[in-house]
Amino acid sequence: MGVAFNGDPRSPATFSGIPYGVMTGLLSNGAEPVPLDASIPKTAERALCAALSARHLRAAARRRGRSGAWGLARAAAQVSPPVARASTAALSARLKRAGQLDGLIQIGSAYRVSAEAPVVTFDDLIVPQALGYPYEHWAVLGARDVASRFALQDEGFRRARAVCTTSSWVARATAEHYGVPSERLRVVGIGNTHAPRAPERDWSVPRFLFVGLDWQRKNGPAVLEAFARVRREHPDSRLDVVGGHPPLDAAGVSGHGVLARGRPADRERLVALYDAATCFVLPSRWEPSAISYTEALSAGIASIGSTVGGSADLIGDGGVVVDPFDQGAVEAAMLRLADPEEAARLGRAATARSSLFTWGAVTRRLLRALGLGWEDTEFLPLIGAR
Repeated sequence: MGVAFNGDPRSPATFSGIPYGVMTGLLSNGAEPVPLDASIPKTAERALCAALSARHLRAAARRRGRSGAWGLARAAAQVSPPVARASTAALSARLKRAGQLDGLIQIGSAYRVSAEAPVVTFDDLIVPQALGYPYEHWAVLGARDVASRFALQDEGFRRARAVCTTSSWVARATAEHYGVPSERLRVVGIGNTHAPRAPERDWSVPRFLFVGLDWQRKNGPAVLEAFARVRREHPDSRLDVVGGHPPLDAAGVSGHGVLARGRPADRERLVALYDAATCFVLPSRWEPSAISYTEALSAGIASIGSTVGGSADLIGDGGVVVDPFDQGAVEAAMLRLADPEEAARLGRAATARSSLFTWGAVTRRLLRALGLGWEDTEFLPLIGAR
């Protein structure tokens, strides 16, 4: 079973561990995963992106000024059509060496797949969403580049046996912008590498956990402000913050910096933080499909997520979603989950839901979408999403 991505699918550090998770999920279901790396050699990529960055530098400078222009221009270069074409060529060569495949899972749409085997796509975001929410490097691309990437994604969806998405949010947008009919759309969710567990924890003292690399998009400032309110009513409450946060100096708040899931020591530390928490909080300004929500399910704690994006598909009855721009709603949700009985009740619901979001469960849905068995496996329902 081919697993394609423009990065090494065998590495837990690639794309938040999603390709690696699909690989391990296939193994757990008796399939032999074949990694197909669509990336080009690093030296060639650096040279190509340097040349393309110069093209985008002026537009990047208008958005960020001189100091931040080069980094933004390089990010735009990495999603530009020339890189997509180079990735397609790299994948084609690796497909020839891979031999006969029974099926192929195409993760992301930054390259074209030409394979005799049936193909399903697997996306957490589509081009129009990247433009609208806004991912700043996409806004730097010119109209012609955007049209080319849209066409590439459209072609991939049309060629695929099924179009698989992590959430209803992506599925509905795919139907709207690309005209993919509902019978070819499959919501399969997203997994995580943490085994479902039910650790003993002290529910009597509220302990919130925030995990997010992008501090602003993940709404870290709003969580800090809301926690200050919680702290006034629950003086012993705590907030652990993991990710790209600034220096933190507030009562009850502990910053842990970035913990890389690909490093065993960091992964163990992250698991320990989940197992000590009584609630996970990540009311992102927009959130396609945060793996951290499924990690919270595995740990048996409720989540406070965002109404903007695909969070509701993952959290379900194992937590609540709130308008991330309504500070009062964020505070109210944290106060609600500061109640030990409510936190424990929703934590039990999270534990019950966690089996839906193992990588084994996700890959069974992908295999069914490919037409390779598992007919008794249910896809996730299309639910209302913004």
